[in-house]
Amino acid sequence: MASLFRRTVLVLAIAALAASGTASAAPTDAGVELTDGSGKAVVTLDGAVLGSLDRGRITVATRRGDPLVLVQGYEWSRTDEDGSTVYGGRDMRFRVFRGAWRVTLQGGGINASAVGTGSIGLRGNGRYSLDGGAYRTWPDEYKVIVLDDS
Repeated sequence: MASLFRRTVLVLAIAALAASGTASAAPTDAGVELTDGSGKAVVTLDGAVLGSLDRGRITVATRRGDPLVLVQGYEWSRTDEDGSTVYGGRDMRFRVFRGAWRVTLQGGGINASAVGTGSIGLRGNGRYSLDGGAYRTWPDEYKVIVLDDS
């Protein structure tokens, strides 16, 4: 029940971001939802993402522009040589929007919703949905899925 509530809140929040004009995502952009994931998810978009991670690491790298990055609940953080920021801990919440960026989620309890153009790479256990479609299981081997507006 809590997972359904969390998922609903994530979807509504990402829709509000897109509608408010604060996100660079347009109404024709593709959307993806990740639920109950464990493993690795790499979201590379020009758009917006928000979600939660029960335990693990969140790495945020800027590709273009000046994205707004908000991470809450982390226990530690560091900046790597390439300029990316890594956050670690338990019960983290995050939002990244504006510009182009890459967010890597590694760990357990991965839940996220994203809209934009780009790609998502997945490996592990969990479920994902593209553009509100049927849920599919995460692949065992790392797989990149291109998100487009067609």
